[in-house]
Amino acid sequence: MMKLKFCGFTSIKDVTAASQLPIDAIGFIHYEKSKRHQTITQIKKLASAVPEHIDKVCVMVNPDLTTIEHVLSNTPINTIQLHGTESIDFIQEIKKKYSSIKITKALAADENIIQNINKYKEFVDLFIIDTPSVSYGGTGRTYDWTILKHIKDVPYLIAGGINSENIQTVNQLKLSYQGFDLASGIEVNERKDIEKMTAIVNIVKGDRENE
Repeated sequence: MMKLKFCGFTSIKDVTAASQLPIDAIGFIHYEKSKRHQTITQIKKLASAVPEHIDKVCVMVNPDLTTIEHVLSNTPINTIQLHGTESIDFIQEIKKKYSSIKITKALAADENIIQNINKYKEFVDLFIIDTPSVSYGGTGRTYDWTILKHIKDVPYLIAGGINSENIQTVNQLKLSYQGFDLASGIEVNERKDIEKMTAIVNIVKGDRENE
């Protein structure tokens, strides 16, 4: 079955609504330059409202190990999503210290995508392929999904401006992806919208199984 990660939550109400849906992960952003930034205290409160069967993801950009330690020590987060230029050595250090924590690496869908996947694939559990941006994602903009046709045999989610209008177009491309990661595509006025979240779930979970 296709996987769904809904990301960028900032309220208990929205977390609770999303948690009633058959999604696989809920993400919280700990990056001060993001409009969806949440403090560690806020993430603890929000993530504690997520049921056990849904992964709780903290999205960070070039964090130091101390920040990661604070997140993992003070919240129920079980997945770290790295959105910057983190080194292999750094990722290995996280894995060594927190062997049960899953690591997701976000990569830009640019001319270096295959090279970067090959660089990281032995060290991470999942990739997020996002729209190239100096702001490290969260733009709500799409990209040319055909660039993903050359990606095989690695688990990845498609991010970047995905919504209920364009998701069917992606499905028709017959790519080797595992699912989608959405933030702006499930929002109205920068708040999560239950109708949009439900529509995405119906499209993704109802229509297409992973081949």
